[in-house]
Amino acid sequence: MEATIEILKLLLPSLFVFLTAWIVLRAFLTRETDVVQGLLARDAENRRVDLLKTTNETLLPMRLQAYERMTLFCSRMEIGQLVTNTKATPTMTAEMYKMALTLQVEEELHHNITQQVYMTDDLWNIILLAKKEVTQICQKLHYDLVKEYEEKGLEGVPSAKEFLDALVAYLQQNPQVGYIQALGAIKKEVGVLFN
Repeated sequence: MEATIEILKLLLPSLFVFLTAWIVLRAFLTRETDVVQGLLARDAENRRVDLLKTTNETLLPMRLQAYERMTLFCSRMEIGQLVTNTKATPTMTAEMYKMALTLQVEEELHHNITQQVYMTDDLWNIILLAKKEVTQICQKLHYDLVKEYEEKGLEGVPSAKEFLDALVAYLQQNPQVGYIQALGAIKKEVGVLFN
């Protein structure tokens, strides 16, 4: 029994020193782990902020250029501008001129199709609706002109000049709403970039 007491006298202080050292070391390592994790998190956040800053510095000019190109596209879709850019010849029929106008709009859209990646889906859809409005106006006016020819019993087909006159008369009574809305939506979205 005395031997057991002697062993306990030697073991208990050693065990106490070991447990104290273990508790202190564990607290130190936990604190150091928290510090290292904090530094790593701060470093990751700094890298994320730097990446966002670099991306914005690169992306902002590209987005602005896309908005400029789509503004130009909308300008070219305005029927008055479209007529100016698509000359009618004296031998052209209304059908040929309608096709030339709608082809001009389609080519402009295809030329700028990639710009949609730099803008919201809502804005892109507004621009597509404006483009659709132009083609529908041309189709409707052409249809009405052909129907008028048939009703009056006129021979031949309507000329490009008659189609152009119908366009002018239509626009005097009806503003081209899609074009106006598209330009307004572009300006609004660009304004959001700087607020």
